[in-house]
Amino acid sequence: MKQRVSQKDAKSKGQMVRVEEQFTGRNLTGFGGSGLIRRFFRRHRIEQMLDKKIKVEDRRTRKYSLSALLVGCLYGMFLGYSRPYHMKILRADKVFQKIVGLCGFPVQSTISRFLSSVRISVANQISALNFDFIMKLRKQYKGYREITLDLDSHVIPVYGGQQRAAMGYNPKKKGRKSYHPLLCFVGETRDYIGGVLRSGKHHSSYKCVEFVRGLVKTLPSHIKKIRLRADSGFFSIELIKYLVKKGIEFAIVVPMQPWVQRKISHMTEWNSIGWGLGVAECDYIVNRATTLRMVVVRQRVRANAGPRKQLKLLNTGEVKYDYQVIVTNSGKSPERVWRFYNQRACCENFIKEGIYSLGLDKVVSHSYAGNCTWFELLMLGYNLMNLFKEQVLNQSKTKAMVGTIRNRLFLIPGKLVHSARQWVLKLEATWPYRDEYEEALARVG
Repeated sequence: MKQRVSQKDAKSKGQMVRVEEQFTGRNLTGFGGSGLIRRFFRRHRIEQMLDKKIKVEDRRTRKYSLSALLVGCLYGMFLGYSRPYHMKILRADKVFQKIVGLCGFPVQSTISRFLSSVRISVANQISALNFDFIMKLRKQYKGYREITLDLDSHVIPVYGGQQRAAMGYNPKKKGRKSYHPLLCFVGETRDYIGGVLRSGKHHSSYKCVEFVRGLVKTLPSHIKKIRLRADSGFFSIELIKYLVKKGIEFAIVVPMQPWVQRKISHMTEWNSIGWGLGVAECDYIVNRATTLRMVVVRQRVRANAGPRKQLKLLNTGEVKYDYQVIVTNSGKSPERVWRFYNQRACCENFIKEGIYSLGLDKVVSHSYAGNCTWFELLMLGYNLMNLFKEQVLNQSKTKAMVGTIRNRLFLIPGKLVHSARQWVLKLEATWPYRDEYEEALARVG
């Protein structure tokens, strides 16, 4: 006779229960909530879209179609497996495959051979598909007369001889080769709309003008005003001249170089905005015809603390400050310029989402084209997850991190049984987030 474990709080009797482990369970899975992902993918016809838009020349007939292989990788990313090697658990889990409607799951060698054989055109096709998909879902950003582009970059260290990886700026792994992708997000919706995987030897602003020019051309014509935010890595005369010429409002952080420190040291009029913050401004001369503003924000450092950056020409007195300098062509007050730029902090969170939740910091192939393809597929996964939060979880302004969603809604223990001529997935009855899951299930349909 089978004995069930009571779900009530048991009274301690001061004795330890001995439990023996046996690998004899059948039709069990730890991915009981993956049916949410399947329904979401089917609502947007992801596999059909990939099959229609992505073409690989001279690809022989394989066990897995190209679309099935890519969708399988997207499932792996959603469930927290950022490397093809780690996805072998999904290949072994037949219940998971039945839940999501897969006929099988490719092994690591299949994914690796695909990535090592593709050309850069495949990455470009996925990038174009991602952009078109977002534009369709957002209805060409109808209703948005203004749009904000947030630029950022990220260093991805490599541990091998990957193509086009090179040594450059690498704050965490100094002296190690890396890639240095450039990314652009829409500030209002958190959508990723473009990026490029570059060699690690390139500076953040490398070919940035060409990148921004290409993005601006693809934006819908009804958007009358474009704004741009970027950190100090993108401070360059070429980019500033381009933005001024195109009438794009921008806020770009200025590196604290000696000439900037000298300007700050001559400032005497500071306006307090509370919380120990003061703002001031001065001119920044681009050329004879163009003069911009530099907004300087300083914050007093606590008595027992030191400034974040040791500035040789500043902080020579007893009172010390942290400084931030922003160059802009906006007519807003210095405080509003600073607050506008600070909203870019969300962009940092977008990248963290890709790094810690989807695997942006992982390099999975020795081929540059293969790594570009994986990068674009990962960013497609990022956009899909962003839409999943909005459409399925009803999160628009405040959005949960992927790890939280995964642990609450996807990684639910379940058992698949065949009863009354149909398959039934029995999920854990005491799951603490059951109500949240059922609400999501009702929304996704």
